[in-house]
Amino acid sequence: MDNLSVNIKINENPYDIPVSSVFSMAARNNPKRSYLFVSKLIGKHIPVRPIVPFTAGYLLASRLAEYMGLTVNRKKIKEAVSLLSCEQAGDFQPVSYELSGKSLFIGFAETATALGHAVYDCFKGNACYLHTTREDLRGTVDTIFFTEAHCHAPEQRCLVCDASLFTNNDLLVLIDDEITTGNTCLNFIKTIQEKYPQKHYIILTILDWRSKEAKEKYALFEQELGIKLEVISLYTGSFGCSLSGSAEKEQLSPVNIAVNGKQVILTGEKSELSRVISHNEPIGRQINLPGHYSSSYLQYTGRFGINIMDSDGLRKEALRLGRKLSQLRRGEKTLCLGTGEFMYIPFLIAAGMGPGIAVQSTTRSPVQAHLRQGYAVQYAVTFTDPFRPNIKNFVYNIKPFYYDEVFVFWEREVKPEAVAVLVQSLNGLGIERIVFVSHCR
Repeated sequence: MDNLSVNIKINENPYDIPVSSVFSMAARNNPKRSYLFVSKLIGKHIPVRPIVPFTAGYLLASRLAEYMGLTVNRKKIKEAVSLLSCEQAGDFQPVSYELSGKSLFIGFAETATALGHAVYDCFKGNACYLHTTREDLRGTVDTIFFTEAHCHAPEQRCLVCDASLFTNNDLLVLIDDEITTGNTCLNFIKTIQEKYPQKHYIILTILDWRSKEAKEKYALFEQELGIKLEVISLYTGSFGCSLSGSAEKEQLSPVNIAVNGKQVILTGEKSELSRVISHNEPIGRQINLPGHYSSSYLQYTGRFGINIMDSDGLRKEALRLGRKLSQLRRGEKTLCLGTGEFMYIPFLIAAGMGPGIAVQSTTRSPVQAHLRQGYAVQYAVTFTDPFRPNIKNFVYNIKPFYYDEVFVFWEREVKPEAVAVLVQSLNGLGIERIVFVSHCR
């Protein structure tokens, strides 16, 4: 493995959140960027308690509220910070903020779809939410294309099913878990301005690592486009990163699991796919948008735009479904696994499934797994995307023989045999009971 060396300097931490509660580091199998800040707050690479992503959203929302001159509850903020570092399930009820005027919130796929939604849910008033997508949807709606140059999957798009979401806004808020150069945000803003000019942008991010030069670039960009552009974060700082040592990378084949920093090949073990329990649980409206792979998606995800009324309905349905699925539990330690961009709804459902729940999501991000103290990614499973066979998916940090069962949430129906390698790998990690929950047929 390459030796990953990172020197970090924190300049601002307005809510005094311990760094150990926020992120760790890992090496990526990506020549464009060899390191990764692995968030402990968003439920992507690292499993977390269901309350954690929502609490992180509340803290970011509070930073925005302060910037907008709204009153924030300092006691509530301290309670939220404390909740991030404790191991107990906790019960946290965020305070809602009301923005004047018309606002649009947009979360970045794939890591910040749930984070963006959690931020949005902390606001009342005339506001809507969207998240960008890497889904290859080819419908009749207008689409804003932009690139995330450093990423393993650089092509992003934002679907404009309703142009009114982008018109007459007083504020457009972009949400991501971290920005380093900030170029992705600038690329996106530039393409938005070409079609749907806005006057005021705010970028909300957990980590802001922009250099002095990057911040100067932002100021120049702001002047050139004639817009107001602000960046608000939970942390600002700088870092230096280097990789040294062996250039050898771990290439995880679909039937391998990285355990103890090595590949363990599952030979002679066959998964009994018939033992996978499958449920179809509709939640909210489905939207039919002609695409390359499927035409059924959930309206409630935010990919097509949702409003406050939609969010209220989603919370009620998720609570109902959480109670229903809790009756299917058979173990004390249960992992609720979202898939790709489909994170927020599974996390919301999981929050109602009782104690002993952890949440996280699959990802397309290739990260090196090594069992080393302090290293962010200890274990890895890889499998083929059931809808796009040319794309690899990963699940990280599932400890062997830790969970009693896994509930896997799919936006669209997936047959167990389509992801046999995933099922086999979970079985190989000592998880014998697997429940598939899908929401669209």
